[in-house]
Amino acid sequence: MADNKSKLTLVKLNQADLAKGRHVLIVESPESRRAVSLNVSLFSIGRHPNNDLVISDSLASRHHATVAWMRYTEDGSRSDYSYWIIDGKGKNKKSRNGIFVNGTKKTLHRLTSGDVVTLGNDTKISYSYMAHSTDNSQFLNYCNKERTEYKPMTPQGKSYKETVVIQNPKDAMVKE
Repeated sequence: MADNKSKLTLVKLNQADLAKGRHVLIVESPESRRAVSLNVSLFSIGRHPNNDLVISDSLASRHHATVAWMRYTEDGSRSDYSYWIIDGKGKNKKSRNGIFVNGTKKTLHRLTSGDVVTLGNDTKISYSYMAHSTDNSQFLNYCNKERTEYKPMTPQGKSYKETVVIQNPKDAMVKE
């Protein structure tokens, strides 16, 4: 989390950032499992249909969280870029029930690969960063397809009807 000597600045995600790799959210709920590729500077999550990712969880707020591409500057010298998750819309517009990152309630968190964000009652979002390499090219190609059937790796796993991979965040709305 940022401290008094650190500074966070919202910046525009550019093509050079996207060329390095793919930022992916795996969204799991009782209805579906979806992979959403982050390719914008601001990405909103909540129940309201105007959000980039619409979730139908009854304990989720209309605007529950924001994922933002930020420049993080520490002591005015070292800068880094990454996605951060923010509870609600920011300082004075937090969600009603908050966000939990890796089991801890947070208002602001720098996302790192493997982080699990819990919203509402039944919605779990896993964040992954996949650098472009031959080792993960199969997964990145999977993310580039519009729709792919989901096949569980083990018969004991959850049986989802399909996994939807979304390039345009506005297409991430859940149809009810």
